[in-house]
Amino acid sequence: MQDQEQHMGEEGEKFKGHPKMSTSRMSSFNLLLQSAKKKSSESLFNMLRFIKPWLRKFLCFFKKNPLLKVLFLIVIPIVVIVCVLHPKGKENLQMLGYQYYNSKYGARQVNEKEDLLKVDIIPKLRFKNWSQSPLNDQIRNQQFVEDELTGYVSNLDLKKHRFKMAQGDSHDHHRFSGKGEAEFHKDYDSLVKCQDLEYVNKVEHSKWNKLLDDDLLTLRRDLLKNDDFLKKLITDRNENDWSEEDIINKHWFRFGGSSVWLNQYQCHLVFSRVIYSSLGIRDHPRISMVRVQAFDRDWNELKEKRIPFNDITHPQELDLELERLDHELGLYPCDTFKHSPEEFDACIVEHTKSKIKNERRKEKILSKYFITYPTVLDIRYKPEGDWKGPEDPHVIVRRTNEIEEPVVVFNMYDDDEEHRRMFSFMPHRKNSPLLKFSLNDGDRKLGDKEKNWTPFFHQDNVESAFSRGSIHFIYTFSPLEILKCSLNDGVCTVVFEAKTLDLSEDNKFGGWRGGTQYIPLPEVLPQVKNKQIWIGFPKLHIDHCGCGEKFYRPMLSLLAESNGVYHQELAVTAIDFDMDVLSWDQKGTHCGQLNVLSPNAISYWEVASQGPHTKKFEDYLALSFSEADSNTRVIVLRGVLNYILGIYEKKAIMPNFEVSSKSDSIIGQTLKCVVQKSKEDCKAYGESHPEPKKD
Repeated sequence: MQDQEQHMGEEGEKFKGHPKMSTSRMSSFNLLLQSAKKKSSESLFNMLRFIKPWLRKFLCFFKKNPLLKVLFLIVIPIVVIVCVLHPKGKENLQMLGYQYYNSKYGARQVNEKEDLLKVDIIPKLRFKNWSQSPLNDQIRNQQFVEDELTGYVSNLDLKKHRFKMAQGDSHDHHRFSGKGEAEFHKDYDSLVKCQDLEYVNKVEHSKWNKLLDDDLLTLRRDLLKNDDFLKKLITDRNENDWSEEDIINKHWFRFGGSSVWLNQYQCHLVFSRVIYSSLGIRDHPRISMVRVQAFDRDWNELKEKRIPFNDITHPQELDLELERLDHELGLYPCDTFKHSPEEFDACIVEHTKSKIKNERRKEKILSKYFITYPTVLDIRYKPEGDWKGPEDPHVIVRRTNEIEEPVVVFNMYDDDEEHRRMFSFMPHRKNSPLLKFSLNDGDRKLGDKEKNWTPFFHQDNVESAFSRGSIHFIYTFSPLEILKCSLNDGVCTVVFEAKTLDLSEDNKFGGWRGGTQYIPLPEVLPQVKNKQIWIGFPKLHIDHCGCGEKFYRPMLSLLAESNGVYHQELAVTAIDFDMDVLSWDQKGTHCGQLNVLSPNAISYWEVASQGPHTKKFEDYLALSFSEADSNTRVIVLRGVLNYILGIYEKKAIMPNFEVSSKSDSIIGQTLKCVVQKSKEDCKAYGESHPEPKKD
């Protein structure tokens, strides 16, 4: 707020100093600004700021005509007040201002990544419609706790790094002195140590975190009543004498959920894996299913949330057509018969008799045009055997100029190939929502068990009326391999692979796995010329490191691409938000068999403000995660954008990652540091959360 007031003061000085403006005119405008501020009329204040340059031109034009000046000063406030008082006036003013500044600043590019540290996005933020944003005052006013996160950068510019070391107070900068240019480039792996790659900065997490629960008993009832496919698969004769509560408690399990925000429909969608196990073992399901719930911006669940299929034509007068449908099905209110007690009573009786049947008819009709949440995704497969159905669902939002829609990515046993394959499902499409991914790339073949593909969208994604475009996946993290897959037929090609860099076996680490989707930097920032940047939260998975048999934690990673070359410029090791993680047996927080804290999805990433002098951002990122594969929580992180961009201020990083004989050493040095720090984090957590001694 202080930064904002300072910025307003600076703008006032600039305005005041304009040679064409008199003191009296400036005073009048300042009085209007102060009046708007005092009345807490944010929209009026923003509008006045927007019209300032136009006001300057008009006053200069009319300076020779006093009558026009008077009329102008009277008419403009009246127009502004009328606009603000109009039901949609505030939104229209905000949209007008946002479009103006977006056209002025939005198309700009910066030449280098470090230039993002100096951009000014205050004009765009001023006109953002926060009533439509998932970020609200309740979140911004939460208490936040600082975390000091340690990450490791890659691809140092050794010449600049040597200069930084010589200018700094590091005790070992003498390692870089006296090196000739040839020797300097030759010895990257010997010159660069973990302390050179280490990047330490702060990110905050909210003390608040929200548990997103579900009613599995109601879910089971709905499936038995309405789902002809699944109802045959979720019963067992051993349950005949059990109560519903016992069946749920013993045979049904819910895993972590992935959430995304849909601005177009003003809701969060949370996709969770729910399993039914007739054996009562949560890692031995008979079937798995994808459960979807809708939540409002305050994380209250929305029942009967209808979203139209985006590939079906809908009537223009939708409310009118729904009213007509209710009347046709006899679902109209009986109030029209109140003048006649007999007719009114007859109407009530008839409605009571047929209400359930008619509401089912209505839902069946509407299901051709809408998906209604909560629901279970209609994903079909051959039901024979165990371990059937979609597993480990993750979600990413596909945005175009016309629509935004979730794309759910999961693995499932494929009966045709008799292997586990990756699939996608578009729940907001009626036609061909399910898609299996295949690899069509020469001798390269998919493995027997495919899982953990990490989705992201490339800005060069080409779409048309006949095409759904494409989606990219991080196939493996170490070594880094990237797939590009069609969303029309599922055919994938490898667009970046390990052999491109001729990496050694030392550069393979299986503990770096898929977690959340990868998303670009917030849209209020300009693009970097000829480069793309994404961030995501992969999952660290290491065995026998000092905390049980397996240790899972969120990581933070920055992925960059230029000219078709992909590179991970930053990797942050185990993040735990200062939590004592629920143990696998759900009886404590000790390190037992598995200790699992999994990142699931980035729900949103919003920039709320920027300091006019410091250029630091106030940004908020909502992350869904799970403990022990059993619950779903949402936490908010603040300062991720400053943390990410800080590497370009603190570290001397090359503008591009060049494919060369040095690639193996450059990647290998960072990987060694990441693995070493991850094992240290695991051991430290294990020492503070020892497994209880067995009697």
